[in-house]
Amino acid sequence: MEHREETIRMILPEAGNGPFVEGALNGLNFRIPTGVLVEVPLRIYRVLEESRREDAASEQWRNGFTAAGGQKLS
Repeated sequence: MEHREETIRMILPEAGNGPFVEGALNGLNFRIPTGVLVEVPLRIYRVLEESRREDAASEQWRNGFTAAGGQKLS
């Protein structure tokens, strides 16, 4: 019996990534087009979503640092 991995549909934004997002996760290589609806394994989706959340948190931190005149935030 073949094991079918759970998948999810998503659209990766084109935000400077180029036409594809490429990577590997536990030996599974992937190349996902941006800006179009695609179906990806759930484990890949979770990694991509975590990465987007971390990027957003980093941007908020950078904006706060810049707004404070580049001073150390407490």
